[in-house]
Amino acid sequence: MRSFIRIVKFGLQGFFRNFWLSVVTITMMLMALFTITLLVSIDYIKEATIEGVNKKVDILISLNIDVDRESVENIVTDLEELEEVKKVTIISPEDNKQLYQQSNLDERSKKVLDIFGEEENPFGFSLAVQAHDLSQYDVILDFIRADKYTKLVDGSDFNDFDAFVGKIDNLAKVINKYSWYVIGAFILISMIVIFNTIRISIYSRKDEVMIMKLVGANNHFIRAPFLLEGVFYALASIAILIAIVYPIVNFIQPSLTSYFQDADVINLQKYFQYNFWYIFGSQFLVLAIVNILSTTIAIRKYLRV
Repeated sequence: MRSFIRIVKFGLQGFFRNFWLSVVTITMMLMALFTITLLVSIDYIKEATIEGVNKKVDILISLNIDVDRESVENIVTDLEELEEVKKVTIISPEDNKQLYQQSNLDERSKKVLDIFGEEENPFGFSLAVQAHDLSQYDVILDFIRADKYTKLVDGSDFNDFDAFVGKIDNLAKVINKYSWYVIGAFILISMIVIFNTIRISIYSRKDEVMIMKLVGANNHFIRAPFLLEGVFYALASIAILIAIVYPIVNFIQPSLTSYFQDADVINLQKYFQYNFWYIFGSQFLVLAIVNILSTTIAIRKYLRV
């Protein structure tokens, strides 16, 4: 136990002894970690956006005014038999009229309804059809365009959200592709910096090392503080990363919620909360291993113990 305390003490001394060199080392590691965290966030946003679009997109099928309720229910039954259809919602003529009045159309367009009496309704039934996946909407549209429904269906509206999602996916792939090169460069630079940091630390403490060897310290005891010093660099980098990431996430979350009009579509706060150990724990573990390997090489090459 006493030996362990001494190892920790020597490791901390080495960490703070070359303060500005430690700052440079931590900065390089921090840049690599921040880039990785940004990639993880982009991947989550991409998947959440696609899932959110899938949940909100539907085909709006407008039926002719003379179509009665029984015919509407028959169409719903036919649609529900399709394996591509997830949900079908009937929108009554009254609901359609109310939605039109509450829409963002200008007042002039809304006054068109004034030519009808209070008891008259120029709207018919509509169907909101939701698929399991964006790629399945073409099948549903082809089904509705069949001759069987020509006299019943007035029209169908479906925006090409598939193209929108494709653009998001392609953008994320481009970012992921080139960001990994940046991460690789940062990791390589970090290894070089940590290698030289430990080498300088060994050189500045060579007299201490010689004294430790003279009083009978074994090689493991001499190596341990330097290895622990590399772990401290990783720990400090992760701590600073957390201190930077969480304020940024808290700052941009209201904008994401406002844009998607739903806090559950993209919730970075909840994502980082639930995946804290996966995101930050795994990065710390990998960085600590990289630092230990760099330190081991430096000790072998320059300490010669």
